[in-house]
Amino acid sequence: MNKYTKIITVALVLILSLFIISIFNNNKDTNTIDESDSYLFNGNKNIECLYYNTTDFINIKKYELKKDIGTIHGCIVPHHLLAKDLVHEVFQNVCKNKYKTVVLIGPDHESIDKGKIFTTLSDWQTPMGILETDKAIINYLIENNIITENDDKLTKEHSTSGIIPFIKYYLGDVKVITLVLTKQTKIDDIDKLVKELYQNINIGETLFIASVDFSHYLDLDTANKMDLESMDAIKYKKVDKIMNFKNDNLDSPISIVTILKIMDKIGSKNSTVLNHSNSELIIKKKLEETTSYITYLFY
Repeated sequence: MNKYTKIITVALVLILSLFIISIFNNNKDTNTIDESDSYLFNGNKNIECLYYNTTDFINIKKYELKKDIGTIHGCIVPHHLLAKDLVHEVFQNVCKNKYKTVVLIGPDHESIDKGKIFTTLSDWQTPMGILETDKAIINYLIENNIITENDDKLTKEHSTSGIIPFIKYYLGDVKVITLVLTKQTKIDDIDKLVKELYQNINIGETLFIASVDFSHYLDLDTANKMDLESMDAIKYKKVDKIMNFKNDNLDSPISIVTILKIMDKIGSKNSTVLNHSNSELIIKKKLEETTSYITYLFY
């Protein structure tokens, strides 16, 4: 066989191979989406929980549950996972109720895009499985210019991403609406958000969560004093005072105001402080700068 015959033979083999591949592709069901390509399709992609730690879900302590309270409609949890035990305690109390939807609210720590409220249409990939996003409601809020989609921000923002695994672990197949609030978000925009959520969600089947850490960068004694001030403002719903709080009190005044406004809107009149702690108490080591944690149940 001379070299020209070899070239012709190779060319024919290549042509035949391409022909077979084209027939195979044309006969594939065009309505079938390869799972490996699912990230290409809006609403079907998943985003990851970057802050999951396996040890946070090993040997979980069982807490004594709050008695003589009705259905829990809202709660405040920390997002600094040093305080993971406090998060577990909150969820062990709320999981006795049945929910279909969870609205998770937390701060945008960067707050570069001032005044915006961010969300994701993507589902969350957790170690316990997929936590599905409520796309219908989120699409509605986006279309009405109330919130803005930003998967990258939601993935990186630990105030919400860190809490997602707890929601999946304790509440199973609920749908989630994840909202990240910049520091400069205006009260008027929160009022619009609260109104739309109230009108478009089955309130009786929804849990609202504010993910907030309290006093930052102070010694334990000073932090405890600031926490008492914060608890007083929350108890008596002193919105103007809360909005003027800085890191000495808490890291997201607007998230606290949002949960208080939602609880008012749905008629949840009662609240209780479930726990109060501090990074120094958890680490059991003297710290010059601490972070404090206060957990709440609203019912």
